[in-house]
Amino acid sequence: MNVKQEVKKARKGDHEAFIRLVLDIKMNMYGLAFSILRSDEDCADAIQETILKAYKSLHTLKKAEFFQTWICRILINECHQVLRNKKRLVPVDNMEDMDQAKPASDYDSLDIRDAVEHLDEPLQTVIQLFYFRDMPLLSVAELLGITENAVKGRLFRARRKLLQILGDTPERKEKHGSERYRDEA
Repeated sequence: MNVKQEVKKARKGDHEAFIRLVLDIKMNMYGLAFSILRSDEDCADAIQETILKAYKSLHTLKKAEFFQTWICRILINECHQVLRNKKRLVPVDNMEDMDQAKPASDYDSLDIRDAVEHLDEPLQTVIQLFYFRDMPLLSVAELLGITENAVKGRLFRARRKLLQILGDTPERKEKHGSERYRDEA
């Protein structure tokens, strides 16, 4: 598929061309959304909203060859919006338990994905793209519109915060102390 031609057609009102563009990257979109949201229903909501926003703002896409990068940026923003909205909601059946809830004091029981959710949004995003989606540094940088060095800096800060969240136990030091993190080059 020639992305430039399809974008050109879609900009001129060819709805089928836009559908072909989206269908061509639907699995990538789902994988990205699921790595952030971990819920099929939330993924569907985020992807649907992304497609709608992309369709309405297709005229703002500067270079047609970057359609996938552009729509993935929209998707990442939508996923984070879904997460923000979910944090504001308290299920009615859980309201009774709120008085009895104990503050989380022991983060050792958290798995890595839960720990990542405690990071700031920019740090979450680079961890999710680099580790969970296995994207190379350059691709992460292009997708987020930042430099490769900025991605490296965010990864460094994210790993440092994750160590704080998960605890720097003697076992972890022994297991990972002499090892370097995954090669970032």
